[in-house]
Amino acid sequence: MMKKRYIAVFLMVVLIFSLTACNDTKKPVDSNIIGEDENEPVEPNEEIDKKEVTLYFANGEYIETGDESLEKLIGEKRVIEYKDIPLEEAIIKELIKGPEDDKLDTVIPPDVKLLDVKVTDGTAYVNFAGEGLHGGSMEETFTLNQIIKTLIELDNVEKVQFLIDGEKAESLMGHYEILEPFEEVID
Repeated sequence: MMKKRYIAVFLMVVLIFSLTACNDTKKPVDSNIIGEDENEPVEPNEEIDKKEVTLYFANGEYIETGDESLEKLIGEKRVIEYKDIPLEEAIIKELIKGPEDDKLDTVIPPDVKLLDVKVTDGTAYVNFAGEGLHGGSMEETFTLNQIIKTLIELDNVEKVQFLIDGEKAESLMGHYEILEPFEEVID
């Protein structure tokens, strides 16, 4: 009986030393690299692209009062981070999220689904899913104008063509024709 006890204690001591030795091998830590998952390798040279742009949102005071002497769209500077999607697509997603300034508003329907944005020969093709595109003429006007005004300020965009499910369509929400690309905001 005593012999079994010594063997059990000996095995526990060996196990403890083994585990301690395994934990003692430390990897050098670079405090500048932080991964979301400890087991996921992080590339130290991986950079996220950033660009400061002006996003245009609806003037909250104009929406409330309808006062035509007020600016309808007001710009808000924002640094856009993008990596796996084009800058233009990241911009539209930020427009949908809305402004940081509580005096501004986005009139883009919150349940709209952006499929993608591609730029070819100076034209930005903004592709929405057909579902979720609803609203009155004011919502449609502001949705179109927020996107048009924001994108045409980019150096590589001269026109904005709206698509629904990858195809040209008569209208985004039933009020304005969108068959041709826009070079400026609509009235």
